Amino acid sequence: MTAIVLAVSLLLAGPSILAVAKGTGEVDTALLHLVLALVVTSVAGQVVRTVVRGYQDQAARTPAVAPETDQTPGRRRDDR
Repeated sequence: MTAIVLAVSLLLAGPSILAVAKGTGEVDTALLHLVLALVVTSVAGQVVRTVVRGYQDQAARTPAVAPETDQTPGRRRDDR
Protein backbone atom coordinates (compact mmCIF):
# COMPACT_ATOMS: atom_id res chain seq x y z
CA MET A 1 0.00 0.00 0.00
CA THR A 2 2.89 2.36 0.73
CA ALA A 3 4.17 2.22 -2.85
CA ILE A 4 0.73 3.07 -4.20
CA VAL A 5 0.36 6.01 -1.80
CA LEU A 6 3.76 7.39 -2.82
CA ALA A 7 3.05 6.96 -6.52
CA VAL A 8 -0.35 8.66 -6.36
CA SER A 9 1.01 11.46 -4.19
CA LEU A 10 3.81 12.15 -6.64
CA LEU A 11 1.28 12.12 -9.45
CA LEU A 12 -0.95 14.60 -7.63
CA ALA A 13 1.94 16.87 -6.73
CA GLY A 14 3.52 16.48 -10.18
CA PRO A 15 2.55 19.86 -11.61
CA SER A 16 4.12 21.67 -8.65
CA ILE A 17 7.26 19.56 -8.85
CA LEU A 18 7.55 20.23 -12.58
CA ALA A 19 7.10 23.96 -11.95
CA VAL A 20 10.04 23.85 -9.53
CA ALA A 21 12.12 21.93 -12.09
CA LYS A 22 11.35 24.55 -14.76
CA GLY A 23 12.08 27.39 -12.37
CA THR A 24 8.59 28.86 -12.48
CA GLY A 25 7.44 27.60 -9.07
CA GLU A 26 8.59 27.70 -5.49
CA VAL A 27 10.01 24.75 -3.59
CA ASP A 28 7.87 25.50 -0.53
CA THR A 29 4.70 25.26 -2.59
CA ALA A 30 5.78 21.98 -4.17
CA LEU A 31 6.62 20.50 -0.77
CA LEU A 32 3.29 21.66 0.64
CA HIS A 33 1.43 20.07 -2.26
CA LEU A 34 3.42 16.86 -1.84
CA VAL A 35 2.67 16.66 1.90
CA LEU A 36 -1.01 17.39 1.34
CA ALA A 37 -1.16 14.76 -1.39
CA LEU A 38 0.50 12.21 0.92
CA VAL A 39 -2.00 12.92 3.71
CA VAL A 40 -5.05 12.81 1.44
CA THR A 41 -3.90 9.66 -0.34
CA SER A 42 -3.07 7.79 2.86
CA VAL A 43 -6.42 8.71 4.45
CA ALA A 44 -8.27 7.68 1.30
CA GLY A 45 -6.34 4.40 1.26
CA GLN A 46 -7.34 3.68 4.85
CA VAL A 47 -10.99 4.41 4.08
CA VAL A 48 -10.97 2.14 1.05
CA ARG A 49 -9.21 -0.60 3.02
CA THR A 50 -11.81 -0.36 5.82
CA VAL A 51 -14.72 -0.54 3.36
CA VAL A 52 -13.24 -3.51 1.51
CA ARG A 53 -12.53 -5.39 4.74
CA GLY A 54 -16.12 -4.78 5.85
CA TYR A 55 -17.42 -6.32 2.64
CA GLN A 56 -14.99 -9.23 2.99
CA ASP A 57 -16.15 -9.92 6.54
CA GLN A 58 -19.79 -9.73 5.47
CA ALA A 59 -19.16 -12.11 2.57
CA ALA A 60 -17.37 -14.55 4.87
CA ARG A 61 -20.34 -14.62 7.27
CA THR A 62 -23.02 -15.01 4.59
CA PRO A 63 -23.55 -18.63 3.55
CA ALA A 64 -23.40 -19.32 -0.16
CA VAL A 65 -26.71 -20.39 -1.73
CA ALA A 66 -26.57 -23.00 -4.45
CA PRO A 67 -28.53 -22.13 -7.63
CA GLU A 68 -30.48 -25.42 -7.41
CA THR A 69 -32.06 -24.38 -4.11
CA ASP A 70 -33.92 -21.40 -5.55
CA GLN A 71 -36.96 -21.01 -3.28
CA THR A 72 -38.68 -18.14 -5.11
CA PRO A 73 -42.40 -18.24 -4.25
CA GLY A 74 -44.71 -18.91 -7.17
CA ARG A 75 -42.12 -20.57 -9.36
CA ARG A 76 -42.02 -24.16 -10.43
CA ARG A 77 -38.83 -26.06 -11.15
CA ASP A 78 -39.35 -26.05 -14.90
CA ASP A 79 -39.98 -22.27 -15.03
CA ARG A 80 -36.25 -21.54 -15.11
